[in-house]
Amino acid sequence: MMMECRRISCYSTTLVALLCLVTLVNAQDSDLLKPNYDDASKRLKYFDIGKALTLGCDVTQDGLELSWSKDGTNVSEVESLKGRFNLIPAERKFIITRTLESDAGVYTCSVHKLNESRNINVVANVLVKFESTEVGKTNIVEGEKLSLHCIAYGSKPKITWIIGNNTYNASKDRIVLQEDDRGIENALLTIESITLDDYAEFTCEGRNNATDITGKPAMVTMTVRVRGKYAALYVFVGIIAEVVVLCAIILICEKRRNKTEIEESDTDQSPDQNKNGYNGNDSELRQRK
Repeated sequence: MMMECRRISCYSTTLVALLCLVTLVNAQDSDLLKPNYDDASKRLKYFDIGKALTLGCDVTQDGLELSWSKDGTNVSEVESLKGRFNLIPAERKFIITRTLESDAGVYTCSVHKLNESRNINVVANVLVKFESTEVGKTNIVEGEKLSLHCIAYGSKPKITWIIGNNTYNASKDRIVLQEDDRGIENALLTIESITLDDYAEFTCEGRNNATDITGKPAMVTMTVRVRGKYAALYVFVGIIAEVVVLCAIILICEKRRNKTEIEESDTDQSPDQNKNGYNGNDSELRQRK
């Protein structure tokens, strides 16, 4: 019994030593290459479309050559990158001067001499906008069809609509959400027959896995103004009513002015007649003569 316990203890000590050795080797290997992740747990690096992207990969040992590849292909052989990137070997950096949406992918920094490499998942931040014909404020008549297209760029964007205080991730009631011709889910919003209650701000929000790090989703907002069917008629009727009232006021004022002028004329004639001593008519005057 005592011998068995000693054997178990010996085996345990040997196993612990091996585990420590493996851990030490892995730690040394992991310290050889150190990419400049934005999120190390996800090996993630994100960028804004149209701006520069800098990937770094520090090598802790001197005299080792570092190489870069995208999706398994050396960056110098990637057609879409030609003329748009710089390599700075002394600083262990790979720089894309002006990024495109297609620059997202898996980049790898490698030291072939030691058969060591690290992957960097490069993600394009989401960018959203409305079609040019929909920019600003939309005026629509009650009962007409409303169609909005939220154009999203970036790596695997996910679209959410916020209408007033309500959030929509899928079609519901009169709100119909569909994917567009680029395959972006929920990019198209349609209301077949809009009502006055739909007067609100429509916000398109775009997210992807980079948004979890930045905490800043892409957003674009449009105010949809809904007018009643008879709004134009009400305006026309109001104008006609104003004209009628104005004409009535003018007519009443003219009648009063004419009446006043007649009364003043009668008053002015009476004193003249009395001064001449004449109270009758011309025929009476001839007979007297």
